[in-house]
Amino acid sequence: MKKIFIVAVLFWAIISFAAITSGRTGTSVKPGSYPPVHPNTFFDPSHFYTGELSQDDHLGKIRGAVVPHHLLADKLIARVFQNLKEQKPATVILIGPNHKNAGEKILTSALGWQTPFGVVDADEELVQKICRSCPLVQQDDEIMGREHAMGNLMPFIKYYLPEAKVVPLILHHDLTINEANSLSKQLAKLMDQNTVLIASVDFSHYLTSDEAKKKDEEILAAMQSHNLGRIFTMGDDYLDSPPSLGVLFNTMEQMGLNSFQVLNHTNSGILLKNKNIATTSYITLVFDIKD
Repeated sequence: MKKIFIVAVLFWAIISFAAITSGRTGTSVKPGSYPPVHPNTFFDPSHFYTGELSQDDHLGKIRGAVVPHHLLADKLIARVFQNLKEQKPATVILIGPNHKNAGEKILTSALGWQTPFGVVDADEELVQKICRSCPLVQQDDEIMGREHAMGNLMPFIKYYLPEAKVVPLILHHDLTINEANSLSKQLAKLMDQNTVLIASVDFSHYLTSDEAKKKDEEILAAMQSHNLGRIFTMGDDYLDSPPSLGVLFNTMEQMGLNSFQVLNHTNSGILLKNKNIATTSYITLVFDIKD
């Protein structure tokens, strides 16, 4: 039933509006024109989970999280955003890999993102503050609009957090630990109580299910010990964006959060019940403040 609902919503969105010209509520524009947004090119109704999850995670206020962007893991993604739903953050800072390593080392955009559920607006003020405080950060709407590490998660943000704005940040693979720490320092200063920082990261790639489990245990150990030096040496057989993970962990540490809770750990071989395929693995976790 949920899948039928999603397909119906998508159909309605397509026949009602062009992908990049859907109306925005609360935005004043000239008659016949629309503010530019990143187009809806990432939504997959067959991998968009909207059901209620039975887990009671007993979480406090979430300040940071890791979620995958591979949509096979839609239930894992949904679990994190369902936990954020009652919290109602005003802004989500979303960091992830620049898969093509295109453009400058750290990119952002002040454009909104079209989804079947409406437009996710950018927090333009925070985008500008980050650009001013960290010279490494540059705006590039074209490259950002093609990055699935951002676009795949925008429908989840709009569905579960309909009022939230976003600040997307994509990082080159070769961003150094010092450059990542420089960004973290500024993010920690700019994050208020209504802002959450989410790293969009997939873990081990192209391994069998059993091989992936071994690599995941290694990176989990590195995360538990906050060994960012080790994480920054890891390749695709461990994760697709060491800098994104490093920025998250360093920002949380500067905010006084040194422990996290793992919500899920699995891989595509397990989900597809085929241990021999080349897999992608997924780890979801949260940094939260208990009452």
